[in-house]
Amino acid sequence: MELKESMLENFIDKCRESGLKITPQRVAVYEILLKSHNHPTVEEIYEEVKKRYPFVSLATVYRTVETLEQMGLAKKVCYWGSSARYDANTDEHHHLICMNCGAIRDIYMEEKIDIPKELEGFETSGYSVNVYGLCPECREKAQPSM
Repeated sequence: MELKESMLENFIDKCRESGLKITPQRVAVYEILLKSHNHPTVEEIYEEVKKRYPFVSLATVYRTVETLEQMGLAKKVCYWGSSARYDANTDEHHHLICMNCGAIRDIYMEEKIDIPKELEGFETSGYSVNVYGLCPECREKAQPSM
């Protein structure tokens, strides 16, 4: 069984356990998030879902993404100057973010940061590192042509 199919079945099981209806729109939102590697915004997810279900509302997609986040099936990726983006990859990982085009790529680092359970009055629950730079495509465009 393919990993994405397994994750989709896990999603359906979690919906049932939580007493949530398994609607085609809900499934479509999660499928799109699973297939996406570009960490889409809610609006981008909405545009894809709308192709299958023209009468779906943006509010439905927002609620579904929030539900996925609460269920631990998606993570919000935030960085300065941009709308929140979402990632169905919930493994512990970090992100490379292009400062020019906004592309986001997952990275895995061997090094761990030892975050205290309490830090400056905050009870900590995790961390994510965003590394900023220029992606290969933007670097190529920035090079003067010869």
